[in-house]
Parts: sequence; structure tokens; C-alpha cells
Amino acid sequence: MSFLEIKDVISGYGKIPILHEASLEIQEGEMVAIIGSNGAGKTTLMHTIAGFLPLMNGSISFQGVRIDNKSASEIARMGLGYVPQRKNVFAEMSVLENLQMGAYTLRNPKDKINEMLDLFPRLKERIGQKAGTLSGGERQMLALASALIVNPKLLLLDEPITGLAPQIIKGLIEMIVQICNSGTTVVWVVEENPKEVLKHADRVYLMDSGLIKMERTGKEFLEKENLEELFLGH
Repeated sequence: MSFLEIKDVISGYGKIPILHEASLEIQEGEMVAIIGSNGAGKTTLMHTIAGFLPLMNGSISFQGVRIDNKSASEIARMGLGYVPQRKNVFAEMSVLENLQMGAYTLRNPKDKINEMLDLFPRLKERIGQKAGTLSGGERQMLALASALIVNPKLLLLDEPITGLAPQIIKGLIEMIVQICNSGTTVVWVVEENPKEVLKHADRVYLMDSGLIKMERTGKEFLEKENLEELFLGH
């Protein structure tokens, strides 16, 4: 049984389908990358898995349980964490308040908040600062910490390193690899720095026009495919 199974999924916005019978499987403990050109449907796939978009057809199962008929909050309580590309922090709240919001369902939130601050020491330095005034890299750290604070079994990341400075990107990649190695399954939408990410990926799915067009290991993609052509949609 797959940890996450997406089968023949059609979904989109309103009555307009973006995904066209997309199918893929994720095994527990894997790091899986989703790549493709702009408009390929990668973010739509993440929104659909996380419960923010209804299915027009197909099924999604998480740990053997159908989740395509559940709300986003129900799916989150089952152990699925999602870090969207944009609007992933509460800008008017402080770093601490953001973490408290992430931990509101926990019995001992203070201990878990301190654990996140130890994992992301930069956030400890900014604990009272409004999230909207953080740098791009710091906001991504806060978004990651807010998702990790409830110990998700599966973490969906939508382009977490896009637009960041090279030194920040390196640190975030290392952090996400560490998170996966500690037992959290990671599905990662990749647009920038694919070579740096794919060398850590167990498997890679290529999307194009709402379809899953190819599945290979990260190593196979790096050795056999022209990534520039793939990301330009050729």
C-alpha cells in the first residue's frame, strides 16, 4: 500500500480542469520532487492533495484512507502538512504568535515551540518581530516551522526556495533533507535550483499540461535529461 496515492485525478478552478487524470504514488519516508514548466499544474496538484480544491474525478488516499472527501483541516489533522509558495505566514503577527497558531491543537505547545526555535535559531533571534517584516528566507523558515510543529507524517512543499539568496537556499535544502531523514515524507515542488534538489530526491515526477508525463529517480533525471528543456516545457 502506498503512503499517498493519487489516481486519475481531475481537478481545477471552478469548472475549468487543470489536472487531467493525474496519477502518482508516494512511499513512506521518500523525498519526491515534482518538476515541470510554469503552468504545468504543480501548485494545483498540491492544493488538491491538501484539500483546498475539490476533485472532479479520481481519488486520493493517504495511509490507505480516502481523503478527497475531507476538508483541508481534517486532512491536516491526519498528519499532512502543507507549506504553500505564497501567503504562508500571518504577516501582522509576530514570529512567536505564528508558532502559537501552528501549535494551538497541542497539549504542550510551549515545548514544541522551543523545539522549533532550536531547529531554526534565526527565528529565535526574531521571536518578537512581525512575520511580514522578515526576509524571504526567514519567512520560509517560519512557514516550515509552523508546519512541522504538529509533527506531520507527510510534508508538501510548494517551491520553498524560489527567489531566495544562494546561501539561504543551501541552508534550507540541507534543513529539508534533514527533516526527511528524520522520518517525515516530503513531496517538493521544484522550480529553481533543480540540480541541487534532485540529487537528494528518491524519485521525480515530471508534469506537463496537467499530466504526469514521466517518473524517474533523481539520479536518472540528472544523468539523462536536459533539465533546462524540461523546465521550459519542451
